[in-house]
Amino acid sequence: MRPLSFIRQVLRPATLGLALLGVSSLVTVTAQTTAPVPASAASVLPPSHLVMGQKTQNRDVPIHQVDAKPLHHRPGSLQQQYDPRSGVTPKMRSKNRSGKYQKAMVMGHDMQCMTMEHGKESSKTPPVGSLPRSDGAAPGDYASYGVTLKLDENPLLAKVQLDTLETVHSSRGVNTQQWDGRFWVGHDLNKLWIRSEGTRSQNRLEEGDIEALWGHAISPFWDGMVGIRHDLGIGPARNWAALGVQGIAPYEFEFAATLYAGSAGRSAFRLITSQDWLFTQRLILTPELEFNAYGHADPQRDLGAGIANVSMSLRLRYEFSRKFAPYIGYSWVRTLGGTAGMARAAGRPVTDRLILAGVRVWF
Repeated sequence: MRPLSFIRQVLRPATLGLALLGVSSLVTVTAQTTAPVPASAASVLPPSHLVMGQKTQNRDVPIHQVDAKPLHHRPGSLQQQYDPRSGVTPKMRSKNRSGKYQKAMVMGHDMQCMTMEHGKESSKTPPVGSLPRSDGAAPGDYASYGVTLKLDENPLLAKVQLDTLETVHSSRGVNTQQWDGRFWVGHDLNKLWIRSEGTRSQNRLEEGDIEALWGHAISPFWDGMVGIRHDLGIGPARNWAALGVQGIAPYEFEFAATLYAGSAGRSAFRLITSQDWLFTQRLILTPELEFNAYGHADPQRDLGAGIANVSMSLRLRYEFSRKFAPYIGYSWVRTLGGTAGMARAAGRPVTDRLILAGVRVWF
């Protein structure tokens, strides 16, 4: 056999094998570079891995000229390396793309599981003995949670209030003392009221009265009153049955109207109204109007039939606290009708002007 023929026979299989090996490698590389990237994986990959070429100084660079050497194989510290093609640092790029994609999928699965578990837990009924989430949104009353409230919704309360405790200087040059106060004790709807007012002069009680009334709330701002009244002062004592209302009228007028019925056909009516005018939260001016009328004359107490007297007053107080407020004021008093005639016959004036100074307290 010729030597040249022998060499051809030996090299032909080797050349064919190398050719086949090269073709298979080229097909593998082409398949890897042209395979579509999943949308979920593309969202976690840098933009440099999704293009076949990149712009470099307005020129297209073929992919075979791009340095495809992995970033983690380059020399130097990973924190100091920077990729000028994609504009990211190793901190922004994962070493293992598939690992980052798998991690994102695992995290999404965990979040879905946590949401489902949280929904199951929130749908569970709270255990007995636990407090409700809020007063209005609780599925049951407090007893269903084992909670016992000890708060008294309608406690017994009491209050003493002296609206006026004052010294009075009249235009006649006479100094007197006056009071007007009230005391009540009870619950929200029902109370016992004690009311009293009067005048003291020259160490003696000139006139006054005291009332004991039961009050019942007939509306949010009004109380119905029923009770008795006893007159004090000069002349014979008089006793009356009392029926009336008291409360707050529109525009915050304090209002009290009471009808009285006594022995021997006697009758009387009293109306008192006032309003607070606030200059500041502490400086308050209070105008007040009061008048008294009688159905029959009572000469023993110097009272005539009809409207007996009318008084209008202004009191300016300063509240150092809500419970203590000194004041000064002015009052105009006029007697009318048969009462004025009796005053003239006795030599007393029918009109009087008063300077007031006193204190308003409650506790």
